[in-house]
This record gives sequence, C-alpha cells and structure tokens, in this order.
Amino acid sequence: MFTQLHFVALASYGLTVAVVAVPFLKLREAPAPGSVPVALNAIGVLAHFAGLLLFVRAFGSLPLAGFAPSLSSLAFLLALLALGIQWLTGGNSIVLVAGPLIVGVMVLALASGFGPAPTAPMEEGAWFVIHAGASLLGLALMAVSFASAALYLVQHRVLKQRRFGVMFQFLPPLEQLDRLNYLALVIGFPVLSLGVVLAAGYLGQSASTGGARLAHLGWGLLSWVILGAIAALRFRGAINGRRAAVASVLGFCAVAIIYLVLVVLGSGGRFL
Repeated sequence: MFTQLHFVALASYGLTVAVVAVPFLKLREAPAPGSVPVALNAIGVLAHFAGLLLFVRAFGSLPLAGFAPSLSSLAFLLALLALGIQWLTGGNSIVLVAGPLIVGVMVLALASGFGPAPTAPMEEGAWFVIHAGASLLGLALMAVSFASAALYLVQHRVLKQRRFGVMFQFLPPLEQLDRLNYLALVIGFPVLSLGVVLAAGYLGQSASTGGARLAHLGWGLLSWVILGAIAALRFRGAINGRRAAVASVLGFCAVAIIYLVLVVLGSGGRFL
C-alpha cells in the first residue's frame, strides 16, 4: 500500500510541475492560478507522508536507511519545503526547479524498489537517526538554495535582455530569490554539519569501517567543504546576487556529481 501512495505522490508532484510549466510552453499570457499548484503539491505531500508512515508500520523501521527509503524521505522533505515556500511567498516559481528534482528522486526511489531497511544502521540507535535526519534535511535545504539560485539566474537574464513577458511577471524579484538562497544556505549548512559530525562520530566508535561507510563519509565531508565555503562567503557578505547564485548552482552540481562517482557505484545499497 505504501508503494501505491508513493505513486500517488509522484503523480501529484508531476501534475504540479506541469500546471506551472505548461503555460510557458504554450506562451500563455499568465500562469495558472496560484492555488492550483499549491493544492496539488499539498496532496502529494500528504500522500507521501502517509506512504512513509505505512512503510514504518510495515517494516518497523524509519525510512532513513536503505537506498529507496532514504531517497523517498529526501524527496518528501524537499516537497514539504517547496510547499512551505509556495504558501509563504504566494508564488509557485520554486516548483519550476524543485519540482523536477522531487520527481527525479521519487522515480529513482521507486525504480530501486522498496524493501526492509537495513538493520545494521538502525542498531546504532539515536546517533544514526539524528545523523540521517539532519543530513537529509540539510541536503533538502541545499536543494532549495540551488533552486532559488537557478531562478535568480533566469530572472537576471530576463532583466538583462529586457524581456518583460510572462516569465518576468511569474518569477519573484531578484531580492526575494537572493534572500531565499541566503536563508537556505545559512540554515542548511549547520544542519548538514550536524549530520556529518554525527556520521564521523559513530563511524569512529564502530568496529566495522568498511569501504562503503568510508565512501559515504568521504562524500559527506566533500559536500560539507564545498557547501560550507559557499555558506561562509554568503554569511560574510563576500558574495551575493549573481555571484552567489552561480556559486550555489555549481556547488550543488558538484555535490551531485561527487555522489554519483563516489557513492552510487559502491554504495552497498545505502544512500547515507
């Protein structure tokens, strides 16, 4: 049943992206009413949450260990953050970038297949739970910073070329996108840092330090360094505006590429 609810959530997320994006492809004068994407995304989040609860009931473990469950939890957190941004800002532009990310992660999770979560990580108790939760939330916030940065670059290009059409009217002001990028970075990096520190802590206490664990920790540390450098520069005011947006986009892409190279090829069925 939890798999069916995940498909419902995936369909809702896909419809949310379509409702927001299709008007631009058809060159309509205005995007769809703002309440429609919010309602569709909310349905997806509720179905997704119900699916995760049923997963816990079915296997007796939190969806934090195992490739598909942890990816599903990451997609849920990102969708929840996107819904919160939609609600608070009254706009749906975040869906243009975050939506495809959510859909892609959900497809990967469903294609990988759900099954009982690995028992070894859960035996590590609260250390692993807090590490995994903080890491997933930190990554979701980094994805928000990437989405806002990408939208900033699009809006900056629109303004530079003086194309004051539907895209210009739909996207938020540059100041709002820059502020969202800043908040996502300065909040997300400490959260991600907590996940990395706890990972290093329980790895050091564990008698088993296999290659998969070291690969995961290596990816976490590299991600921490890359994203931390960007967050520090933003916090100190050394970069802002377009330079900060470019750094956020490149940093997020670098983390994704590092994950694909160092983790997926030898992950041992784990995401974290």
